[in-house]
Amino acid sequence: MKIPRSYLFMGLAAAGLVMFFVLGGPGALRIALLSKETIVLPGDPNDPASLDRTLEIVTLLPRDGIQAILNPRFISPEQAETYDDDEPVLGVTINGDSRVYSIPFLSGREIVNDTVGGVPIAVTW
Repeated sequence: MKIPRSYLFMGLAAAGLVMFFVLGGPGALRIALLSKETIVLPGDPNDPASLDRTLEIVTLLPRDGIQAILNPRFISPEQAETYDDDEPVLGVTINGDSRVYSIPFLSGREIVNDTVGGVPIAVTW
């Protein structure tokens, strides 16, 4: 008995699909397609027994994958009653001008481009 070619191709496609998901599916494919760079960190020059370390750096997001906040808006201390007294923040003072950035808020954006005391800064988290 001869197996029709169409059945053979469908069987191979099904087997390929099963293998795709067995080997990690879309997540594994995404990781395989990420940009990777290998770097070598030299050992400690003061310790002859230390070895070089090879690290692989994987870029998870493309350039500008998370949009920066370009024109931040601030509230007055009186309006800040919605924030907890112990909320973690990043603070900066330049030339007498002060800003406070909420870390939980920054966790969603990770970078704010701002000008404090006439000096352009990038606040990152």
